[in-house]
Amino acid sequence: MNKKNNAIGTVGFIFIAMMLAKILGQVREIVIAGTYGTAWMADAYVAASQIPTNFFDMILGSAVSASFIPVFNKFMKEEGEQRAKRFAGAFFNVISLVTIILSVCGVAFAPLLIKIFTPGISGETAALAVTLLRIMFPMIIFIGAAFTFVGILQSMGEYNLPAVMSMVSSGACIIYLLTLNNKFGITGLATSLLIGWILQFIILTPSTLKKGFRFNTHIADSGIKNVAVLALPVLIGTWVQPINVMINTWIASSIGGVSAINYANKLYLIAAGVFAMSVTNYIFPKLSRLSISEEDKENWMEMFMTSVKTVIFVVAPIAVIFITESGEIIRVIYQRGQFDEKSVAVTGGALLFYSIGILPYALQEVMYKSFYSRRNSKVPMLIALTGIAINIPLSFILSRLLGVNGLALATSLAVITTMVISFVVITKDSGHFGGFFKELLKILFMAAAAGAVIMIVKNIMISLVGINNFAARLLVLAAASSAGAVVYIIMAFIMKIPAVTGIVEMLKKRGGGDIQ
Repeated sequence: MNKKNNAIGTVGFIFIAMMLAKILGQVREIVIAGTYGTAWMADAYVAASQIPTNFFDMILGSAVSASFIPVFNKFMKEEGEQRAKRFAGAFFNVISLVTIILSVCGVAFAPLLIKIFTPGISGETAALAVTLLRIMFPMIIFIGAAFTFVGILQSMGEYNLPAVMSMVSSGACIIYLLTLNNKFGITGLATSLLIGWILQFIILTPSTLKKGFRFNTHIADSGIKNVAVLALPVLIGTWVQPINVMINTWIASSIGGVSAINYANKLYLIAAGVFAMSVTNYIFPKLSRLSISEEDKENWMEMFMTSVKTVIFVVAPIAVIFITESGEIIRVIYQRGQFDEKSVAVTGGALLFYSIGILPYALQEVMYKSFYSRRNSKVPMLIALTGIAINIPLSFILSRLLGVNGLALATSLAVITTMVISFVVITKDSGHFGGFFKELLKILFMAAAAGAVIMIVKNIMISLVGINNFAARLLVLAAASSAGAVVYIIMAFIMKIPAVTGIVEMLKKRGGGDIQ
């Protein structure tokens, strides 16, 4: 019970910390939207800021987040802590060298990159995007270093500090926008983003050194080869999201709505990813260790199925809220300053169609990490390629029919497909279904009922208070969402969903222990 309590407490802290970090990140987006709206400067900033992060995700992100941890944990279990730390030092050096080279190339070829990735922008917008890209591209050096330190800390049982790190870069941007934006403008905003990533690396360094990591000059290590072998298919497997973002940005730059699709996409990723990432950040190192030996496979599958059920239970009502209240969410979060009703309509429509994919995206996060924990990177690579093959033609077809909304719908349909394929592949030889589909149907029924309540309450509240000002819009959103959440939780108790009854039993036992 203590281990279970510790696990719930750790995952709970990670979830709260990540949620706070995402909220702060959203505050940053709100301030940016209020300052620059969806006009040409906002489009230039969005186009430029996405390129270095997408470059990192597509070229190195998988090696750091999905390949380093399994190899590090394998060394930890089979050859000891010192061997694992020696490998970590060499890995850090390789990542730093590669990101420095990429950064130099990115600065040198910034005009070409802007032309390739956002061909629809030109003139003053394109020129500004080039300037901003040259300022921001060096941040991938510190992204790589910070991600490596996070991998080391998580593998050695430190989850709290990594969970709150993204607050730093968001905080740096917000402080800049509120204090210095009038003096330095949007180029200063780009600089603040770079400074934020530098600060993340600096803050992570002391804790990583306390765990025994030491800087060195070595780059030769057998573990680097192991990472490279695993990373190439993982690399391709993690291309889905950044490629989808680039496709959406590329098409949106031609039909209008680059910043609108960006704002909606970020809300979608928050809704889909925060809880799923909280779970996977905790279980990934543990799954990596369990999958090393044959006798651990039973425990591995049990942990996987528990993670899937937990994510479905938590994320399903979140998805329903976003589907039923996408317009209200956008109004409450963004509608101020230059972000007018036209911006609300475009962004809200995109968020609605993104929201269809919230639950599948969250589950896909668990499934990909589960594949990687078993050092199986080829299967998710093939699944990811399938997703890309679906998304590209759908994006072109649906954008012609639905505009920006079609881009979001294409992304959702692609992630639904890859999620289903992943689940079938992982569980095809498993006997762990034990009531899974029955429980799934219960949760989906509960979510549908909550959605119906949300729509009813929303319409009643709009008729009573309207949506003419921020307070009214916030009241409508809060009342409808709360009503739906209450109905969902009550039905979970009535239907005896294990995710709820298990927590209740744990609290009863814990309370009894405290009294004694």
